[in-house]
Amino acid sequence: MERWSPPVELSRQEQSLMKRLTRVRALFGFLRLHRHELFDETFQEQLEGMYRTTGAGEPPHPPALMCMVTLLQGYVGASDAEAVELSVVDLRWQMVLGCLGAATPAFSQGALQAFRERMVAHEMDRVLLERTVALVRSGAMTEGERRAVSNALRVAIDSRPLAGAGRVEDTINLLGHAARSIVRVVSKITERPREEICRKAGIPLLLAPSIKAGLDLDWSDPKQKSAAIQILERQVSSLQQWVDRHLDDVVEQPLRFYLDAAIQVRDQDLETTEDGTVRIRQGVAPDRRVSIEDAEMRHGRKSRSKRFDGYKEHIARDLDLPVIVACAVTPANRPEEEGAAPIAEDVQHQQLRLVELHIDRAYVNSPVVDEVIRAGGQVFSKPWGQRARSPDLFSKRDFKIDLRAKTITCPAGQVEAFEPGDTVEFDPEECGACPLRARCTQAASGRGRTVSIAEDEALQGKFRKLQRTGPGRAVLRQRTAVEHALAHIAARKGHNARYIGTRRNLFDLRRAAAIQNLEAAQRLIQEAA
Repeated sequence: MERWSPPVELSRQEQSLMKRLTRVRALFGFLRLHRHELFDETFQEQLEGMYRTTGAGEPPHPPALMCMVTLLQGYVGASDAEAVELSVVDLRWQMVLGCLGAATPAFSQGALQAFRERMVAHEMDRVLLERTVALVRSGAMTEGERRAVSNALRVAIDSRPLAGAGRVEDTINLLGHAARSIVRVVSKITERPREEICRKAGIPLLLAPSIKAGLDLDWSDPKQKSAAIQILERQVSSLQQWVDRHLDDVVEQPLRFYLDAAIQVRDQDLETTEDGTVRIRQGVAPDRRVSIEDAEMRHGRKSRSKRFDGYKEHIARDLDLPVIVACAVTPANRPEEEGAAPIAEDVQHQQLRLVELHIDRAYVNSPVVDEVIRAGGQVFSKPWGQRARSPDLFSKRDFKIDLRAKTITCPAGQVEAFEPGDTVEFDPEECGACPLRARCTQAASGRGRTVSIAEDEALQGKFRKLQRTGPGRAVLRQRTAVEHALAHIAARKGHNARYIGTRRNLFDLRRAAAIQNLEAAQRLIQEAA
């Protein structure tokens, strides 16, 4: 396999180009000067390990060259096709790729896509990010400093919403989309016209321009809408039965994705009544699928009133160096705390140790928090609020909580025992006769005031103490570094997913973080010069 070995020394033409790369797209110049450091022998061997050495087929492009292409593509936001053209028409690309003056592309669109899939399959996007982390750390510290803090890490973790690339549809269009895709694949396999397949499979609705046009009814009429669901479900079932009868398992395999999608949508969105009719399910199914093409994107919420469809991107930003050390992507409906575990795994893979963790309170329930505390580290977060239901009532802060004795005392002196995670209800009889009742609770007669005790009440108490002092608030404000890093990621990638699926979008996030780290390395080297 050919190894990428571009020259280290600048040619006269490259020296001329470098003079123009001081302000606009300056990272091109940095990559040209430091490509041999980023893609050293060790990293090139890792990239080459993604390929089998059977000798069969066409020899691949040098893996390090293709990895550099993926970085340049993410840096300028180019499509695969555009990246191919830029390798011919843009001197900056040619300089970085070591092919100045080339009249033909340095790679093909198919080769770039295949290389990206290899990176995903072999976790080389994680290795690439780790290489950039090492580059920043080596450029920012002296040898003595590296020895002193070689594995101690202070990080902040946060997330942002990412709109999915798949089309979000209602139940009728989800079923129709899955059915159209099944017919399209069957038509390609059997080389039969789609119209013929629709007629033979008993799904004439697909002959119309759209499912709802084929149903042609008054959607404001509940009875007609209910009848439409039954018609569509019956015809989609007919199509699936036709596929089962006429296509064997081998031929059926390309269809499995869409067949499973139709089954999943039916199970999550429809239910059968006692009289045997089919209707839209009451309520929303857990982990509901919202797109046919992207099976992993989900409904999520920025707040109670704002919803988004797609994923959450999580990053961990070093608080001592301007570097993103790890990333994670989760479906939008999953709690933030699930993004902390894969980040911690990636940090450990770099042989780094979390000694300080600054997080949004949505991450507090992550097992990573307990692991950091047990290892002697520190965790910082804003506490959960203690507001009362009404401004005129006592809030939780007016109650004295003794964590050692596991007792809580109300403003009137009534004492109750608790266990972490309990909701304490004070004695209804004492509450009923209490002169402070009107200021304490609006509960019905015969009920006492209730106070919830969090499982991590001791940790929340620590956070509240920090929030009450100036130095403590200064510590909590350190987390803004990760918010700024997320803002830069959003500016680079936009708010919409580029790829389908969690894993490919993790690749895109890691690539963006790697580019951001390279820009940080460039700044640090310039400041040190």
